[in-house]
Amino acid sequence: MTDTYGDLDLDEVWAQDDSSPSRDVEIDFGLDHRPVFDDDPVAEDRPEVLQELAAYDELDDEENVVALHGRGRFRSGRASRRKTAALLHASTITIGAGVGAIGVTLTLVILTGRLLTARQLFFMAHSILGILIVHAFATGLGTLCATTDSHAKEVVRKLSTASMAVVAWLASVTGTWLAYPGYRADAPPGADLSLYPRQYLLRAPNLRFWETFAMEWNVHIGWVTPFLATAVAFIAVRYGRRLVADLQVRKMLINLFVIAFAAAIIASVLGTLVSIAAPNDFLHRAYHP
Repeated sequence: MTDTYGDLDLDEVWAQDDSSPSRDVEIDFGLDHRPVFDDDPVAEDRPEVLQELAAYDELDDEENVVALHGRGRFRSGRASRRKTAALLHASTITIGAGVGAIGVTLTLVILTGRLLTARQLFFMAHSILGILIVHAFATGLGTLCATTDSHAKEVVRKLSTASMAVVAWLASVTGTWLAYPGYRADAPPGADLSLYPRQYLLRAPNLRFWETFAMEWNVHIGWVTPFLATAVAFIAVRYGRRLVADLQVRKMLINLFVIAFAAAIIASVLGTLVSIAAPNDFLHRAYHP
């Protein structure tokens, strides 16, 4: 069988006699679907194409290549992206520093003016940290579920997951060692039980459930959140953009993130119900570490 391409007999091409001892004939099918041989003249690229390719060669990261016509436009676009990123980082740091300064100032004003007791301040801080967990979870879940990625999304994913882990640890520590001790304190003989909510619930038969079940679950299940949130944050920070390419890992992280948030919600709901059932006069007692 004879191989042909259009009017060209390829067998005749391959069977050509040549005076040289050996000759390799390479056939390439060009853009017009016609065979191109080594002996054919090579078409030179246009100057604007060479200029654009030279701009591509200056890139260190291949995934950042964008089709721009001219080196000047390419450089200006890259510089503008750097300026935008620097502005976002500076604004984020400024906002964070401002919020921290405001928090410290309000704390000092409250303590020096004795507007709140130490127990009330601890309880307020614990509640505020719970609100921050909700915001960090919503932002982190949105970036984990995204099927496309960019530098901005990667930064937001790392910050939100790490923030939820840090806030979860702070909320658990303040709740367990700062707010909870005032609740579980033992009442001295003859003391007013309204100042000792745990003893108040235990000595009321119809309210014992809130202490023996609800409060115990609140204290223990709340510690699930910081551990799971820390695991998710570590993987998100360590592997960066590779999470988008691995669907199974992203699903695992989403499940862990949701479980961590669900544990925080259950703990907060149980704590709220206990606060409704038990008297909160213990918040006015003097704080003794």
